[in-house]
Amino acid sequence: MVAAGASEPAIACGNCHEPMQRLMLPGHYGRSVEIDLCSHCHLVWFDQTETARLSGPALLELIGAMAGSQSLPHRTLDPKAGCARCGATLKTVHNRSRWGQSLHLECRAGHGAYQTFSQFLQEKGLLRPMSRIDRARLIEKQGRIDCVNCGASVGRDEETCSYCGSVPSLLDVARLSRALDPEGALEPQAVHRDAASQQALQCGACGAALPPGLSVDCAQCGATLAISRLAEAHERVATLGPALHAHAAKPAPEVIKRRLDALDADLPRRREFAAKMEAEAAAQRGRHRFGEDMDWGDLLGRGTNPLRGVLLALVVWFVWYFWG
Repeated sequence: MVAAGASEPAIACGNCHEPMQRLMLPGHYGRSVEIDLCSHCHLVWFDQTETARLSGPALLELIGAMAGSQSLPHRTLDPKAGCARCGATLKTVHNRSRWGQSLHLECRAGHGAYQTFSQFLQEKGLLRPMSRIDRARLIEKQGRIDCVNCGASVGRDEETCSYCGSVPSLLDVARLSRALDPEGALEPQAVHRDAASQQALQCGACGAALPPGLSVDCAQCGATLAISRLAEAHERVATLGPALHAHAAKPAPEVIKRRLDALDADLPRRREFAAKMEAEAAAQRGRHRFGEDMDWGDLLGRGTNPLRGVLLALVVWFVWYFWG
């Protein structure tokens, strides 16, 4: 949902300089996550680590906002585009996650980063490359190929979208459903009946094996497996919205038990980490104890002081060596 009555004005996109749409999305543990989206350039701006704090309902809302933005003409990315906060130039940062490679455009001053819609979906592991078989099937089925990033039509043989430069890809519906519900709370949903380890190698609806080249739909049950139209993908999973919100407000007892079991299993590692930090803090205090316990005024006082004698000897030697 769009944030209403926000205290600070909407920030401007560093590419088109138009005010960006501010989204206040639900995060984990009842917290809110604020994200800025440019509908004209199909960019998402993250100040810090908001992408990791998005809950299932938040991801569903964000993809819905992305899909709605694709009805507007796409503005290409200017090489001189700047930070949404300070206008500083951007640098391309390449990342690697369990889903493969992804990238974002980061402010050199550290204020945040942009991602195109497709880059964000790629980072979440929701996209897969479009094969020639996929292209032929899409043209046969819907008469065109859509860019998952900007929504423009892609030619049968084009390696990149002529409007935004994105690589033609398909959004995996089964993976999207699991990303919305990583805890598997919505067991009645057909997409959760197959094991998570199967990923996209089997149909998320009936579990039938897929051919090595994958496909856009299941030959066994006809279920849609991969979609190039972001709006259609959002429509397919939007029915999960009410159940996702209900689960976020009141998790099922078995889900709470799994969370507690996971915390118990992680307790030895947490204790080891705490002990290590305590030992490092004790060592740090020991290194500073000499300076804290010493009364430096004794060096100037009367009486015998061995340290003062050593310092005086060093001063005499220094004067003799350089001026003698």
